[in-house]
Amino acid sequence: MKQQIKKMNKGELHVHLNGLVSTELIRALLIEENIEIPTGFDLYKDLSRTTPSPDLATYLKPWQVLRLIPRSQGSLRLIVDSAFKNLKAQNVTFVELRSSVIYIALLNNISVPTALYWLLSEIEFASVKYNIKAGLIMTISRGDYAVDHLRALLSAYTDIGKPALVVGLDLAGNEDVAIPENTGLLFCKAKNDYGLKITIHAGETGNPENIKEAIFKFNADRIGHGTAAYKSQEIMKILTDKNICLEICPISNRLTGAVSTNESHPVSTFIKMGVPFVICSDNPSIHNSSITEDYLEFYRETNNDASIQNMLNAQKKYTFLRDIN
Repeated sequence: MKQQIKKMNKGELHVHLNGLVSTELIRALLIEENIEIPTGFDLYKDLSRTTPSPDLATYLKPWQVLRLIPRSQGSLRLIVDSAFKNLKAQNVTFVELRSSVIYIALLNNISVPTALYWLLSEIEFASVKYNIKAGLIMTISRGDYAVDHLRALLSAYTDIGKPALVVGLDLAGNEDVAIPENTGLLFCKAKNDYGLKITIHAGETGNPENIKEAIFKFNADRIGHGTAAYKSQEIMKILTDKNICLEICPISNRLTGAVSTNESHPVSTFIKMGVPFVICSDNPSIHNSSITEDYLEFYRETNNDASIQNMLNAQKKYTFLRDIN
């Protein structure tokens, strides 16, 4: 069945650029560019997450070094190329890549518009090279600077001509971290002013109320993970009535602890309740995995072949990309 699934055309609606690039390339860039590695970080052990983590902070340890690259546009090109090569190997035909962009500007001492232009140029080049339709979702991390970073990204987006490759905005990071009160208003304004779609990481760490906040304060079109939705009949009904899609990442949900080892994945409940969802991979290279493996994990959880056969249609329905046939 694995080979059958691997050969299927797929879309990828929730994948982070720095979690998709091969760990071999990450190690090579860190070593070649003589980048100082944080004390206690083992490049051959800590770049991967293959067993469940006790908490989200532990799961995110690889980002201690992932946020240290790229240090040049050439390195960025290698990173994007590796990501697209991995997508091509899994027969992904369209993808929405997530990246914060801000860190690229900081690492390279360049402006945010220049960093965004760099990234979009490399995505466009790789998209043509590998024949994979692509778009960028600009990610903002939770925290005190969420509004400042969002404003900087939107300013960069307008400065370089509101490129069509930018298709959406994402809020990510630890859901327990506070954000400025007006963050949601600014997301909504960006959606209204520029037509950008909104996806919010919510309900990944057990709190279904974060999903409700994403819907009503951020006007989310999709929810990243959203595993906690099963805890609330009200929220599942809202998702169904408003046709808001959950981005389900079966392997990641186990590794982050969003779904514990002794419980079934709530996607089975979502199927019964008619909650829209798509299968995604989140950070497949960090998991030593692929989106094909996520499909297989979904099948092990649900034994639902019909959802797998219809998954491409669901991905096309809920993608932020335009003109997907």
